[in-house]
Amino acid sequence: MARYAALLLAPLVALVIACGGGGETKPSAGAPSVSELLSKSGNATRAAKSFHFNFTQEANATMPMPLNFRLVSAEGDYLAPDRIKAGVKAKAASANVSVDIIGVGERTWITNPFTRRWQSLPDTTVSDIADPSAIVGALLSGLKDPKIVGETEIDGVKTYRVSGTIDSSVLRNAFSTVEAGYTNNIDLWLGVEDSLPRRARIAGQLYKDDPANVSRQVDLSKYGATVDIKAPE
Repeated sequence: MARYAALLLAPLVALVIACGGGGETKPSAGAPSVSELLSKSGNATRAAKSFHFNFTQEANATMPMPLNFRLVSAEGDYLAPDRIKAGVKAKAASANVSVDIIGVGERTWITNPFTRRWQSLPDTTVSDIADPSAIVGALLSGLKDPKIVGETEIDGVKTYRVSGTIDSSVLRNAFSTVEAGYTNNIDLWLGVEDSLPRRARIAGQLYKDDPANVSRQVDLSKYGATVDIKAPE
């Protein structure tokens, strides 16, 4: 039976390896210092004209957002210096809803989940929901005791994985409702060739009602792609 199970598992293991799963290696001898890498990544991120992002949460976690919704996930595009368009999955009471968000500077609009018509959100910016550019910027500048711990591929791009910690208050520019005083374990995956962030993972509570095992992740891709984000008419 054991031999039979091994024969069944062998093709699956080969497939995982071929797809890049679990392929992290030790940092190469030519790796930069972690301070140099974080500095280069910060400069590269600030210079980026656009990128695509996908924000997800584990352990059934949610986050507060306007209109008494609870944010579940968000996917969309960022256009420098201050424009974001995203599709958002959220919870409203016991219902699951999907809405679209546009942020232009200090103004933000959301679609009504029932009529799908755009409405303005007064005194609201994207940081009251989730600002992917601010997430990455905060982590790059606020990481404590950072170390380059490995190299791996993210979507075909070779990256360095950098680990460290932050206090949750570091993320308040990205999530305005975050509560201070929680220590979060951070992993960043930064491009070997271009230093651009490809993934950021935040493990640990940001709110007192968070699950103890919560983690949140933002994946970044399509740097420099043509993106058109305008205020809704």
